[in-house]
Amino acid sequence: MSLREIEYNKVDGFSKLLIDYVSNSDHFNDLISDFPSIDNLNKQISRKSKNYDKTFRETLIKEISTQYNDIDLTELQKSNIKKLAENKTFTITTGHQLNLLTGPMYFIYKIISVVNLCEKMQRKYSKYNFVPIFWMASEDHDFDEINHFSFHGSKFNWSSPQTGIVGEFKLDSIKDVAIEFEKFVSDFPYSNEIIKIFRDCYMNSTDLSVATRKLVNILFRKNGLIIIDANNKNLKSLFCDIIKKEINEKIIFNQSKKSIQRLNELNYNIQANPREINLFYIEDGKRERIIEMKNGFQTSNGLKKWSSEQIHDDIKSSPEKFSPNVLFRPIFQEYILPNICYIGGPAEVAYWLQLKSVFESLNISFPIILNRNSALLLDKRLIDKLNKLDVSIEEILMPKEILKEKLIKKYSKLKLDFTNLKQNLTDQFLELKKIASQTDKSFIGALSAQEKKQINGLNMLEKRLMKSEEKVHQDKINRVLKIRDKLFPNGKPQERISNFSEFYVNKGIDMISLIKNNLDPLSRKFSVIEF
Repeated sequence: MSLREIEYNKVDGFSKLLIDYVSNSDHFNDLISDFPSIDNLNKQISRKSKNYDKTFRETLIKEISTQYNDIDLTELQKSNIKKLAENKTFTITTGHQLNLLTGPMYFIYKIISVVNLCEKMQRKYSKYNFVPIFWMASEDHDFDEINHFSFHGSKFNWSSPQTGIVGEFKLDSIKDVAIEFEKFVSDFPYSNEIIKIFRDCYMNSTDLSVATRKLVNILFRKNGLIIIDANNKNLKSLFCDIIKKEINEKIIFNQSKKSIQRLNELNYNIQANPREINLFYIEDGKRERIIEMKNGFQTSNGLKKWSSEQIHDDIKSSPEKFSPNVLFRPIFQEYILPNICYIGGPAEVAYWLQLKSVFESLNISFPIILNRNSALLLDKRLIDKLNKLDVSIEEILMPKEILKEKLIKKYSKLKLDFTNLKQNLTDQFLELKKIASQTDKSFIGALSAQEKKQINGLNMLEKRLMKSEEKVHQDKINRVLKIRDKLFPNGKPQERISNFSEFYVNKGIDMISLIKNNLDPLSRKFSVIEF
C-alpha cells in the first residue's frame, strides 16, 4: 500500500468543506443520500433500481458502441458495454474537462478511484455488475482552462483562435506543442512511448473529443473503463422532458435554495451559484447562455430568440443544441445512467452538495458522492534526502510557514519555545491579582497592563531568537524548502499542477498500475506513494 496515509487536515491545500466531508460530519446529513461506504453503496443500488428508466439501457449501449467505432476494445470493455443491458448492472462515474494531455495528475486519480471502487464492489457484491464510466465534458467552452499542461515546471500551451465547445476544436495547430514537448522528454527511458501517445492521439484525430477518448483509452482500456461523450442527440433526447422543466420551472435555481442556505449557515463557500436557467444553446460554433425575456427566451448574445412554444419545439427536434451547465450536467448524467456513485474532486463535492433537493424534486436518485483519491508521488531519492535532513513526510506536507518554524526549532540547540515561560508569568500575575482583589482592586488594572507588557516582551524576544537561529541554520532549512517547492509547484499540491507524463517517462504504462495498487478509494486520507 501507500508509503503513508495522512489525514487531510494535516496536509496543506485542502478546504474546510472537504476536511469536514471526509470526516463524515453530521451537518451534511440533509445534503447527501449517504456517506461513502461499501454498505451504503449497496443501499444505493436499491434506491437507483426503483426510479431508473430501464429502457435507457438500449440507447446507452447503442451510442457507446457507435462512439467506439474506430477504437479497438479490450475483451473487458466489450463485456462491460454488453453488461449495461442487464438490470443488475450499475455504473460508478467520474468526469472531467478535456485537458490537454489530461492536464494535472488529479485527472488520473479520479479515474483510478472509479476503477478501484468498481473492483471493490464487484468483489463484495458479485451478484451485480459494476462498470467504470468516464464522462467527457466535451461541451465545456472554457478553452483557457484546458489548453495547457506542465512538465517539470515547464508549461506547454496550445493556442487556437477557435471558439465554442472545446470538444469540437480541430487539432491542426497542435503540431507546435508536440515539437516543443518532444525536446523536453527526449532523454527519459520512456520518451518514445509518451511522444508516440501524444502524436497518435492529437495529430491523428479529427477533434479534441476524439483525441481525449484515444488518450484515456490508452491509459485505462485494460481496466475496462467506458468513456461517454454525452454531446449527442440520442442521449439528450432521453432528457428532453427535464430540459423543458428547467426552462419552465427554473428547477435548479428554485430547488437548490435550501441547500445553498444550509451551506452558507455552515460558513462554506458556494462553489457554483445557479442561474435562473442553467442551460446553454449551441449553434454556429458558439455556446451561449439561455436567458428568459418578457416575451420568451433568447441567447445571451441576442442572436437566437424563441417564444415559449418555439423553444419547446426546438428542444424536441434538436435536443443536441441544448447544453447543461456545471449544475445541470449532474442531473443529465444521473438521469440517463444507472449510476450509484459520482467521484469528484473537492470543488465537485462542494457543488454536488447543493443539488440533493433538486434531484428529489425530479424523483431522480441522488448518488453517493465520493471525494477522489488525492496523492503525492515521492521519488525515493527525495525520501532519502528528507531522512538525512531529519524531516518526516508529515512535516513536508505542512503549510510552508509552519514547516519553517518547526525546522528552526528542530535544528536549533536552544530552547526557542517560550510557552512555559509565558504560562508561568500568567500564573504569577494571577496570584498578584488575587492579592490585589483583597486589598486594592484598583491595582488590578495596573497589574493587567504590566502582564501584557511582559508577555509582549517575551513574544518579541522569542521572534528575535527565531530569526537569529534561522540565519544560523539557513542552508539546511533552504534545502528542505527546496524539496517542498518541488512537491508543491507554484505553492500548490503536486496533483494540481504536474502532468502524468512527468512520471510516465520513467515508468511507462506501468505507472498506472503502480498508482492504482497503492490507492484505496474509500480511505478518506491523503496518500503518499514512493515512486
